[in-house]
Amino acid sequence: MNDHDVIGRFFRTYGASAVGPTPPQPTLPELAEGEGEEGSDTLDLGVEVPADQWAARVVGEAPARPGEHPVRFIDGSLSALPVLCLRSPEGWPIPVLVAELGAVALRLAGRSFVREFVTVERVLSFVADPFPWAEVEAFAAAVLNDPDLSARLVPANRPPAARNPFDYEVMRAQAYHRCEQDMLNAERLALAADPAAPTLVDGKLAGRLGSAAAADRPLLVGVVKRLPPDLHPEGWRTLLGLRPGQRTPVFKLTGRSAGKEADMPTASWFLKLAGGPRLAPNWGFVRVDVPWVQFEGRFGGDFGFVGRLSRWLIDARCRQESYARRPVSLEPIVRAEECLKPLFTPLPVLSCRLYRRSGAFGS
Repeated sequence: MNDHDVIGRFFRTYGASAVGPTPPQPTLPELAEGEGEEGSDTLDLGVEVPADQWAARVVGEAPARPGEHPVRFIDGSLSALPVLCLRSPEGWPIPVLVAELGAVALRLAGRSFVREFVTVERVLSFVADPFPWAEVEAFAAAVLNDPDLSARLVPANRPPAARNPFDYEVMRAQAYHRCEQDMLNAERLALAADPAAPTLVDGKLAGRLGSAAAADRPLLVGVVKRLPPDLHPEGWRTLLGLRPGQRTPVFKLTGRSAGKEADMPTASWFLKLAGGPRLAPNWGFVRVDVPWVQFEGRFGGDFGFVGRLSRWLIDARCRQESYARRPVSLEPIVRAEECLKPLFTPLPVLSCRLYRRSGAFGS
């Protein structure tokens, strides 16, 4: 039996049907403690000023000193689409996601950016353990060896017991999160490729490097676009009132993983990069993370360093009016994204190839 027959038989055996992009869904409730991989964050809000004295701080014009700003920039990307839906022996809907993911590292050389690292990979993901494992292994080998697909199967975890396995969105989220983990692995490779350059990562630092490794590296910066952790009321008032060129006081952020040691603590602050007359109050700011071991050790807990790095980030903000996420983006990261995305195969092309291999849709 050739690879095409193996793929088609697996899909026909488990009632594969075509699906399209998932419509907008309500946000899934947070997992109960101990169910998922991520735990709650802990914040020490009194690092720079007492928590009840939080107020916006104006970023000065002092330029960053050597070693106080990044020269290497890492961005990861994930493009995923549910293409097929299988039925497990229990009757659960199991969406199959086709995805391309990767990471790239650019280095600043004068006024130009040089690509010094890139990795791109094509994957399929679905919750696989309801199916006989011998069949899953044969399917994975066939998909990997097929010249038109060349995709690695990344089995997703079965959802926690508190989740309903008959909920299509729960199963889709499991597969998508598994793809996100592989994108994170690609970013780890990009980070490890050059441990000697001051580096900025698009996203949080937790999960990418440990505190011991960070202590031996030059400056490492994470820039996070997502909503903040659970601040106190004075923190929220300060954050929502920030104007461009202002930041919050520094706080210590420690993320925790269920059943594991605490993730790398960071010195963190929110920075308003841009503003405008039609900008929502919760848009236009980013969270800046620096490993606590670096902030306290290499930079001596110097809040002047925080101001100088913040000024560098403000000057590096994206200015392309046509870019939808311009208010929360940095120009080097936009360049990295533009460098990585053209290496991906369009998902509709991969979807059509998978449909042809399935042999289930000829009618």
